[in-house]
Amino acid sequence: MRFSPDDVVCRVALNLGWVRTAEEALRAWLPLVSELRPVSMRFEEAGPDGLRRGYLADLLVVFPPPEGGTAGGGTARDRLLAPVGELARGLGLDPAKFEVDEDGLGGALDVKDEQDGSPYGAYLVLALTGADPLNPEGEQADYDDTGEDLL
Repeated sequence: MRFSPDDVVCRVALNLGWVRTAEEALRAWLPLVSELRPVSMRFEEAGPDGLRRGYLADLLVVFPPPEGGTAGGGTARDRLLAPVGELARGLGLDPAKFEVDEDGLGGALDVKDEQDGSPYGAYLVLALTGADPLNPEGEQADYDDTGEDLL
């Protein structure tokens, strides 16, 4: 997926450990998904042997640059922090906990304490300007091999 160099691209990891069915999880997340309009989503049941319980979601959310472009929009860090701060508040998280990288183009908000109170179960927000934080090169993984060595 390609993004504008000025887009702020966020990955939001969610976990509702108290829900027992996929329907409950989807109902709880529907208002958030409707509001954020992610460009991609992944929902799954947490593995029985994993750290998490219940259901997990991964949302890829893109915030385009402010109208009028980046001219006069402040520093790269300012353009990153504005949408990430708004996103964090909407998730019920403290935007002050977002740690920006040294370039000011990306960062992470990692909720270490489960008692932080996100109603959506948000526990990780990754952000990067102009690219997917989990795939900054923008290339899809493509393997020519059969994968037999992985079995």
